[in-house]
Amino acid sequence: MRISWKHGLLAVSALLLVTTVSQAAVPMPKAEAFDWYGHNGSGTFREEFNGTELDSTKWLIAAKQWGGDNNGVVPENVKLSGGKLILEAHGDSYTGDVLGLKRDGSAPGGVKQGGKQRVGAAIASRDYLGSGKYTMRAKVIGNMGVASTMWTFNYQEYYPGDPEFQRAVNAGLVSPTAEYYAYNHEIDIELPGRPGAAHTGQSFQKALFNTFTGENEGEYQTTYGNLPVNVADGQFHDFSFEWHTGSPTEAARVDYYIDNVKVATNTNFIPTNAGRLWLGVWFPNTWAGGPPSFDVKQMEVDWFEFTPYNEPGDTWMPETFPDDGWESMDFRPMTGAEINQRNPSAGGVWRDDFNGTTLNPGDWLVAKKNWGGQLGNGLTGQSFNGGVHPDNVKLDGQGNLALEAHGNYYNGLPLGINRTGAPRKDGKRVGAAIATSRYFGSGEYEVRMKVPNVNNGSPHGAVPAIWTFHYQEFDEGSPEYVANNGTGDYWASNHEIDIELPGRPGPPHTGMTFEKALFNTWQGERESPQEYHANFTDLGENVAITDGGWHTFKFIWETGDTARGVVPSVKFYLDGDLKWTATGANYVPNKPGRLWLGYWFPRNWAGAANFSTSQLLIDYVSIKPYSTGGAVVQSESYPMDGFAAWEEYPGYCSSPCGGGAPTPTPSATPGVTPTPTPGATPTPGVTPTPTPSVTPTPTPGATSTPTPSPTPSVTPTPGPNLLVNGDFSGGMNGWTQSGGSASVTGGEMVLASNSVTSRAEQQNITVTSGRKYRLSGNLKNSNAASWTYLGLTGSMSNVTNSQGNTNKEAGISGTAYTQAWIEFTATSNTVSVYTSFYKDQAGSGYADQLTLVEIP
Repeated sequence: MRISWKHGLLAVSALLLVTTVSQAAVPMPKAEAFDWYGHNGSGTFREEFNGTELDSTKWLIAAKQWGGDNNGVVPENVKLSGGKLILEAHGDSYTGDVLGLKRDGSAPGGVKQGGKQRVGAAIASRDYLGSGKYTMRAKVIGNMGVASTMWTFNYQEYYPGDPEFQRAVNAGLVSPTAEYYAYNHEIDIELPGRPGAAHTGQSFQKALFNTFTGENEGEYQTTYGNLPVNVADGQFHDFSFEWHTGSPTEAARVDYYIDNVKVATNTNFIPTNAGRLWLGVWFPNTWAGGPPSFDVKQMEVDWFEFTPYNEPGDTWMPETFPDDGWESMDFRPMTGAEINQRNPSAGGVWRDDFNGTTLNPGDWLVAKKNWGGQLGNGLTGQSFNGGVHPDNVKLDGQGNLALEAHGNYYNGLPLGINRTGAPRKDGKRVGAAIATSRYFGSGEYEVRMKVPNVNNGSPHGAVPAIWTFHYQEFDEGSPEYVANNGTGDYWASNHEIDIELPGRPGPPHTGMTFEKALFNTWQGERESPQEYHANFTDLGENVAITDGGWHTFKFIWETGDTARGVVPSVKFYLDGDLKWTATGANYVPNKPGRLWLGYWFPRNWAGAANFSTSQLLIDYVSIKPYSTGGAVVQSESYPMDGFAAWEEYPGYCSSPCGGGAPTPTPSATPGVTPTPTPGATPTPGVTPTPTPSVTPTPTPGATSTPTPSPTPSVTPTPGPNLLVNGDFSGGMNGWTQSGGSASVTGGEMVLASNSVTSRAEQQNITVTSGRKYRLSGNLKNSNAASWTYLGLTGSMSNVTNSQGNTNKEAGISGTAYTQAWIEFTATSNTVSVYTSFYKDQAGSGYADQLTLVEIP
């Protein structure tokens, strides 16, 4: 099979921060044979698919769209029943309630809610697996038009200046002017098959057996295999492949088997990168025959088994976008029916009682970010607080979630982070927060928690908070921007409901007390025109003192539904007593969001944080979804920004648990991102600075754009600037437009949006071989979701950059000037410098104050 497509922009730009990972919480053992970092486990990994819900420590559920005219794969179509995995496909005759997903570059996040027909299902292993034998026992769907599949997948992108990119150029696999080159390491078993390349003659006595190392023609092999039996006979069959990456005794190859009978061998384009194992049903454009003239069909998987070979040819390379396209990015609100599907005794209520020793990664995301206290003009990156950190999220073993806050008197780890993502020098004013993996809309939200009494019932600088959050940015000129009289580069849709403690009598930040609460509703961020309402609510008691601090907070949210005769409202309750009702005039949100729980440090409205350590204990959370008929269901612009890698959470256990595996290095942590946080007393002008989002699709043909990850560094003492006119005070003097549209206006380089990459460069700058240099410059964008880059060409070594990698290029997103830099050792006597703005992005890129200096 060979399919080419462009996928939507849906991903995480992240920043690698190395921190100490606590191992205080010990989760239950897992059975994976490998962990992400390439540790060799022992024995065979086997999944029997018992129970009613997938084990989220082993499996990810996909929520994405690829491969043509279909509506993607969604979590509702993944089920467990009778000891089997059920992957459901909805054909052209489907009339039920499940809606799919559709890529749309004009939609927030690059994706929108899709139609009902041609919606499939897929899961993937959380861990990465290498050489070995892979087997699923399955009963495939015996209808044309839908593909029943098992495949491995590992996707990477390499950019100009990287040796791998140059290798591809030298091999004629990619143009020297291309934006990137993709490694697509993949092995497929796909049904139905066909006799040859033409999309005709499809049959279930044939299969497609594919191996890939890239996306281009000449980087994959398809074998049109003949099977010993018609596998659409309604019976279970064993589908296997043995993957050999190569050793002194084994040639690199993939052997394919049906019911233990070898039916094909691929010897070309054999991948070596360990990949996630996928099982799925989906709707290709034409190669699976069709049309899919059916209502609902199911592929049943009885079990999956993997036996590792641990061959020396295995390579363990991280994917470029490992977190994209999973259930946690699914913006469609979870329904009572879906909750009951996973837990038949749930009664339509999603609930967590926080029993056990670790959070469920299928239910929760752990935050690692900073908001609510930028100092100065923001260019220094310094923040009042140290943000929220995964090390401060714990289960106490008594059935409570413990969100820990470290105050002014705290000395220890973890270190806090600034808004830029850069680590701080201490652990003071560092809190904790988690958010539901799934989105919820109208319904009943209830949290029982113990309000901390740190200061005899008085405010103590840290805020216990419960809130929903949904954030989007709409660019200048968009219908939403125009309809809301936007100003600046974008208009922000910030749909949010808050319960925050302590409260106060009114807008001035005085009189804070736990006898009051802030009950807020939001639809935007602006104060003028008003887009939010803050209600200063009298609780009638000091909730940090009464009943030992244990209280039940609840709100009932109605987004509004004309069909049910329901108007928008939010009713806020304390211990069952109604305290305040927000109506449509109070900016009641209508976009489903995640539910957040947090304990964090505002800058100036919660008192002084004069304590060492405090914990907010949460007994349970429950959400009872209502009808979503009145909701506006859309993706967030940056749905995965601000969350830690699961490996950073202290409850994470590398596999197999119980020893042998190295402690995982913390994974990428989002840097400057939109602030999904409660807005206490909303403050105008707090504009999140997001990062782009890209979703590579786990099938052949994906393309995407780079997602850089800025990492600040100490700036060495500079020498003289080797660039001519680096501040652009002399217009284009010294600079050449080498692509797209580049000009100097007002003393700054302007790189305008174009169908090709806009680029300006300064060539043949004299350097001394063997000496170390630093290229730096201030970059910004008129559109916060776009990226401007600074880069080098020429021969050099020991390259590092502000994104934490070894590329000779570094980029910046956001609308405020931020410094990007590259350090290198020259290995020739000349280099060239460029600044660029990738094609087809919104707005323009800007560059100023560029310097190239020799450093010690």
